[in-house]
Amino acid sequence: MRFLSTINCMTPLTKVPHYSGVPPELAGGSDKRTRMGSPAFLVIEENQSGVFLYRYDRYGKCVGDTWHANVQEAKHQAAYEYEDALAEWQIVPSAVRDVVAFGIDLCAN
Repeated sequence: MRFLSTINCMTPLTKVPHYSGVPPELAGGSDKRTRMGSPAFLVIEENQSGVFLYRYDRYGKCVGDTWHANVQEAKHQAAYEYEDALAEWQIVPSAVRDVVAFGIDLCAN
C-alpha cells in the first residue's frame, strides 16, 4: 500500500533539513553535503526492506528519504517534520503506476 500527502509550500520547513552527501563525521570532519530542496509532497511506500518516507519537490525530484519500521512510524516522522503544513494522508490507488507523476498532478491542482 502507498500513501501520499501534500505539503503547504507557504510554510517554512526548516525543522529537519535533508542533505545529499556524506555526513561530516564520516568525511574527516569536512562538511561537503548539499542541502536538498523543500518538498511539495510525501510518499510512503512499503517493500521487503521496510517502509520508506520519500519527499519530492513540485517537479518530482526526490529531496530526501528515510527508512521506518512501519507505516505508523513514517506518518509520525512526517507529522513531526511538517506539522500543520502536512495535508491528510490518502491512499494511492493501486491503478496508479507512477506515484511521482500522481503527486505532481495533485500539487498542481
